[in-house]
Amino acid sequence: MKRTVFDLSGRSAIVTGAGRGIGRACARLLAANGARVALAARSADEIDGLARQIASEGGEAIAVRTDVTRRSDVESLVERILDAWGGVDILVNNAGVFQMKPLVPTLGWTPGVASLVPGFEAGLDDDDWYRIVDTNLTGVYRCCQAVAPHMMGRKYGRIINISSIDAEHGLAFAAAYCASKGAVRSLSKALAREWVRYNITVNCVAPGYTDTGLFPPIASSEELKAETARRNVPMRRFADPEEIAFPVLYLASEQARYVTGESLVIDGGVLA
Repeated sequence: MKRTVFDLSGRSAIVTGAGRGIGRACARLLAANGARVALAARSADEIDGLARQIASEGGEAIAVRTDVTRRSDVESLVERILDAWGGVDILVNNAGVFQMKPLVPTLGWTPGVASLVPGFEAGLDDDDWYRIVDTNLTGVYRCCQAVAPHMMGRKYGRIINISSIDAEHGLAFAAAYCASKGAVRSLSKALAREWVRYNITVNCVAPGYTDTGLFPPIASSEELKAETARRNVPMRRFADPEEIAFPVLYLASEQARYVTGESLVIDGGVLA
């Protein structure tokens, strides 16, 4: 990972969903630029391994197994970081889940994606809805609520919430995901105004198609990825997670101190 002009020396950061994909790239980049990073995810093996990797690269990281759908986990995470480092300066809310199912069963036709998703034909149920919303939206709310009092007391904070271009243009058969990411953007705007007097900025990064494991049927097939990119992305490729992490690094830095309430779209031209 690269060290840049965005110096975060002395800052402490929490990255949720840090075990893989965008979260992993964000954690490594923040650490490479001087931040002490708390790695939060449900998979202990992944974040333990990442903590060792960051240490081998000269950074400092703590792995804390965390499920953002559990308030007790989030509160324990924040207390752990306060005990270790005395404060939380940066929060990257990246933990998220994705699922493709129609809101109700399709009538008279079978979309091509149906063959890739077990249970697609049955449509979305309450368990699907609440699992997606509780992780993607309520998890952001819980983490923001847990760190804000400490940031307010110190008159400093940088919160970066990972949204999605699907908050803007919608995606067929992903209504719960789109709703959750659209709500994250609105929540970020509200909190940006609510906390601006405390020198806390709240922004979103909205990735487009990114090479992560969020949707396994495509992630596991280079052929499907290439075809998806050809059909949907003007640059005709998926983003590398590091290409999403660099804007996160910028928003976490002092150079972005006058930026708040914004959504920075990184999508290879999809919304152009």
